Amino acid sequence: MFKRENKRFMKVWLQTLLAPVINNLLYFAVFGIALHRAVMDIEGVGYLEFLVPGLIMMGLINNAYQNPSSSLIMMKYQGLISDLMTLPLKKYEILLSYTGSAVVRALVVGAVTFITATFFVDFNFYSITIAVVSMVLVAFFFAFLGIFMGIWADEFDKQASFQNFLLTPLTFLGGVFYPTSTLPEFVQQISHFNPIFHMVNLCRYGFTGLAEFSIIYSAIIVSTLTLVMGLICFFVLRSGWKLQN
Repeated sequence: MFKRENKRFMKVWLQTLLAPVINNLLYFAVFGIALHRAVMDIEGVGYLEFLVPGLIMMGLINNAYQNPSSSLIMMKYQGLISDLMTLPLKKYEILLSYTGSAVVRALVVGAVTFITATFFVDFNFYSITIAVVSMVLVAFFFAFLGIFMGIWADEFDKQASFQNFLLTPLTFLGGVFYPTSTLPEFVQQISHFNPIFHMVNLCRYGFTGLAEFSIIYSAIIVSTLTLVMGLICFFVLRSGWKLQN
């Protein structure tokens, strides 16, 4: 099942792998190369170096979410979704199959984005371990979220609406392109309730050593959300909610 999901997104690699990387490079060109001369260093960190972890996070978020959600909704359109409940697999094995494939796709997009950025930015990692762990956690969280939305949504419009009207705004307001310290105090406080802010903060700390919020608290928040989302997906699969009559 894991191999099937990997083959599914690899068959349309121009759409699933190349397109997200090109989108990130366009953001990099517009916000980075065009503006980095006008933007002062952020606490000693160059703007391009500040920007890349945010772009990597954005690629991880979108692709980890889209992979399982689109697969499950497609199975609904094909009338195959109830077969998930009759497969000779344990529910946690089904869960790991979908999340594993989503994490692979997300990390490939993140890796290609990073490799491309190295042609323009000299990275001095503050902590490779924190950077990698944060990316894996974020990929798993949005893979779980994608599974839940794929089960919940009855059509592509609902899945796309969630991404367009909630996920994308939260991503752009999560400090991907700018430090939240430049925002008014009230808006800064609100941004701390945005889970994507903590994900970006954790990853950026691993790359640059720059943190806008306590790294310990950000790590606890991201880890807890990932665990809770995983448990929710497991119990939803086990219950058969919206998967069988």
